[in-house]
Amino acid sequence: MSGFLSNKIHRRLLVAVPAMLLTVSVAFAQQSPQRPANTDDDAAAAVQKPAGASAAPAGGNRAGGRMTSAEATRAFLGLGVAPDAAAAERGKPIYAQNCAGCHGPDARGGIGPNLLYSSQVLDDDHGEKLVPFLKVGRPDKGMPPFAGTPDRDLTDVAEFLHLQVENYANRGTYQNNNNVLVGNAKAGAAYFAKNCVQCHSVTGDLKGVGGRIRPLDLQRAMIFPPREDHPKRAIRATVTTAAGTVEGVVTRIDDFVVVLTQDDGTVRPFARGEGVTVALKDPLAWHKDFAFRLKDKDMTDLVTYLGGLK
Repeated sequence: MSGFLSNKIHRRLLVAVPAMLLTVSVAFAQQSPQRPANTDDDAAAAVQKPAGASAAPAGGNRAGGRMTSAEATRAFLGLGVAPDAAAAERGKPIYAQNCAGCHGPDARGGIGPNLLYSSQVLDDDHGEKLVPFLKVGRPDKGMPPFAGTPDRDLTDVAEFLHLQVENYANRGTYQNNNNVLVGNAKAGAAYFAKNCVQCHSVTGDLKGVGGRIRPLDLQRAMIFPPREDHPKRAIRATVTTAAGTVEGVVTRIDDFVVVLTQDDGTVRPFARGEGVTVALKDPLAWHKDFAFRLKDKDMTDLVTYLGGLK
């Protein structure tokens, strides 16, 4: 029961602070580019895995034990039981007819409150709490009872509401099918030659990249290059104490402790304080700053150029 309650509280907090959700969901793959490079906060946000560790989230149910990105995001955010998509589709017109006038077409509020923050919605899984609540309503606050509506219909409405929470909180389920290859490939090539050839090559690491990575993922990777499955992108640190110097991958860092995993797999924790210095090195620091330098036109041109490299 304690785990159940903890999960409920977790879900409520996550949805109640949507701006924090986006930050947290990205944090494990890429630190916020608004912070200066090589800060303790950056490394703490990354919480990287030791080199060679499996990148698959626990409990993955795909080939090789890996989750899809949407499933991994759901698990990380603690969103609980997945909505029943078929029931949500049945509940959509029922909600539209009876609820959208007050709460908005996507339950984000109108003359009535935003239901994505509602405790009745967030504390419910499959209608076991919402259905009795909807039967009674809140006449004193202008919400009529739905005593004559079949339980099956109200359960479908509950699933529709859960799906709206899911879509709002879990960016991993969102699919953008827009065509982004609409820029000037020649201009993109010139931009690449001026800004990117110091680290990348269209005959090396980016050879045929347009045939390997879909354009939207390529665009995303420019701003938030993934660390998962890329050991060379791990944040490293050099810790100097009176006993000497130790280097390794940062697996934890805060105001009190820094934990390194050395290249031989040895885990070394260090208490932070007087006489202990920590120097961080983030291989993705350039890309973090790049996110603020890159203009929309340059992004479009660059993606169009790279997307054409088959």
